[in-house]
Parts: sequence; C-alpha cells; structure tokens
Amino acid sequence: MAAGASVAAAAPSPGTVEVRDDVGNLVGSTTGTEAVRDALALVTTSRVGDTVPWAISIGAGTYGDFAVTQRNLSVVGDPATGVIISGMGLTDDTTGGCARITRGNVTLDGIICRGATKTGITTAPPNGEGGIVVRNVTVEAAGVNAISATGGTGIVIQDAVITNPKRSGIRLASLTAAGPYAIVGGSVTGAAANGLELADDVTKLAVTGLAISGAKGSGVLSNDAGNADLTLQGVTVGSGAKDGVSFGGGGLRLAVRDSVITGNAGAGIRLAEGTGFAVSGVTLDASNGGGDLLFTADDRTGGSYRGLQAGGGFSLLGDPYAVRISAARAGLPASAGGRARSGAALAIAATASTAKRRLVVRFEAGGTVWRGAGKWGKVKTSRRIRGGTQAVLGTSYLGTASALYAPFG
Repeated sequence: MAAGASVAAAAPSPGTVEVRDDVGNLVGSTTGTEAVRDALALVTTSRVGDTVPWAISIGAGTYGDFAVTQRNLSVVGDPATGVIISGMGLTDDTTGGCARITRGNVTLDGIICRGATKTGITTAPPNGEGGIVVRNVTVEAAGVNAISATGGTGIVIQDAVITNPKRSGIRLASLTAAGPYAIVGGSVTGAAANGLELADDVTKLAVTGLAISGAKGSGVLSNDAGNADLTLQGVTVGSGAKDGVSFGGGGLRLAVRDSVITGNAGAGIRLAEGTGFAVSGVTLDASNGGGDLLFTADDRTGGSYRGLQAGGGFSLLGDPYAVRISAARAGLPASAGGRARSGAALAIAATASTAKRRLVVRFEAGGTVWRGAGKWGKVKTSRRIRGGTQAVLGTSYLGTASALYAPFG
C-alpha cells in the first residue's frame, strides 16, 4: 500500500470519526465537534513511529478545523455523505482555515470546507517532505485563498471545486524540488483575485483540465522570475475581469497548450518579459477584450507559437514585440482580388509606438496574404513556404490602429 493511501473500510456512522492502522484494524473512534482533531491526537498517542500509513475516516456531519502534524496519514471523508469542515473549531488549529497539513505523505480526500475566515486548506511541509495529495475537496467562500501550497517536494491537487474565495483560488509558492507538482481537473469560480496564482519560485508544475471562470484578477497569473517549467494543458479560462492567462516577470519555459481562453475583459493570453514561452493548439475567437494573444513591449527570447487557430491554422515566427493579435470577427469578405479566402483571418495591431515592432505570420494554407484597410490590398512581402504562406508585417504595416490580414488564393 502506498504511503498516505486510504484503507478500505465501511464508512463510519454520522458524527463519528474512526482511526485505523496500516492493515485496517480499528484503533479507536471519536465524536463531537472536535472529532477530527481528537482522532489526529489518537494517532499521535497510539502509533509507534510514523513510518507506516494510518487512516482517519470521517462520517457524515459537521466538524471543526484540524491540523495534520504527522506524516503517513490519510484523512478521508465520503463526499456523498456530506463531510463538512466548518472552519470554526473550538481550538482554531489552522488560524481561521479548515485544514492545515505540515508533514509529507498525507492525503486529504472528500471534505467540504465551509466558513473559513482565512485560507481554506493550507499545505506547508518541510522542504524535504512531499507526497501530499489534496483530492475531491470543495472550498466555499474562503476568507483569503481557497487552497495554498508552499514548500515541500511534491503536491497533487486533484478535482478540487473552489467557489468565491476572497483572494485567489489556488496560490502556489516555493515549489522548487523534484515534484511532482500538479493540478489535475477541478474548477475555480468567482475568485476575487486570481484563479491560479504562481506567487514566486514555482517550478515543474503541470496543470491539466482545470476550469477557471469569473476571476476578478487574471485566470492564471505568473509574474515572478523564479517561475519556470510550467505547462497548462487542456485548461479552460473564461469570463475574467482581467487577462485569461498572464505570463511575465522574467519566467522561463511557460507554456499553454490545447486550451480554451475566451471571454476575458483583458487579453486572452498576455506574454510579457521571459524566455522560452510556448503557445500551441489554442483557438483565437476575438472574444477577449484586450486581444486574444498579446505580446507586450517587454523583451522575450526563444518563444514558440505554433498551431494556433482562427478559422484556419497559423504560427508566429520569432518573438513578437508590442503586438496584439485576435481572430477577425465575422463578416469579412470571402474573396479578394478574385481569390477565395483560404486560411485564418487575423486582426493585428501595434501596442506601442516603437520601431522594434515586427511580426512574421506563417499561414498553413493560402497563396497570397492581403491586408484589409478600407479595401483589400496585397502584402508585398508574403510568399509561399512549404505549401503555406508567410507574411512579414513590419513597421509600415502596423500602425496604431488594427488592420486585418488573411490569405487568399
């Protein structure tokens, strides 16, 4: 059995919390508002050492907050029965939260955190310990962040459902060991700050299948030079008051792949200062108020922007500077110069007055790129590249207003 894994047993009766040893034997049970805290104390007094995994099983009911201060433990409630941690325990072991984990090889599974006046669930193990799993939890209206993870050698947050935290949905910091560091599935709705905040020194993080909506800040924010090797894969970010995804601060190798970023008031994806950014498999749909893809006037190096979609595939070569790109809205002509439109139609604009702005777009199909400014005219620098077309859009083509570009042919 893996350390921290749940021990199979019948669910405790409502209002009861059971402690079981590493082979599933019942060690004891507790009841009352502080039953989870008392069960943790029973583990401390009953277990010899902490090298084998024990389990705490929580029956349906409402309980006070608790702190996990021993390693190799699973604390498991059955979501179907409604295990509520009120965040208002008599002893306040978490300083206003629902659960605090300070050791490694701990699994927290199947609880509802409700009424936390500070951060709902906090993990802060020693730097040399990891193996923390936070799974199938619901955090409602936390007074600060819903889930906060700092330090340790690895944490997985899986299928968490987060609603209306007063700050960020998930806040990560000081994750620099081997990992794994991962967020798998789950949702963040209505965060008063950011949906997912990478505060500082977050490395080797994989985020897959997370859905973020209605954040008052950015859906995903990384703005620290210590953040590196982050991948967002198959995420959905929408209806935010600022950017959908905002990368900058000098971060290294941050990627967005096969994701849906729509309906945000700011940019869909904002790329500021950094090295090795990558965007692929993302559809531009003109629904983001600040542009679907925004390159600020900060310097970037080594970026890769491939397989983008806007009614046709295209890629960007180099690292665009001070440029905003969106899908062109509906209503564009189907033909120009006697040729049918044959690929993505883009609205491209400068975002700063500087001679450095320049953009190279490679369309997957089409014969010649035309520019729509009053009437459509051929872009003289466009040429065929391996069956597609490439257009160099230099300073003379990028004024302060947006122009439309599309391949026809």
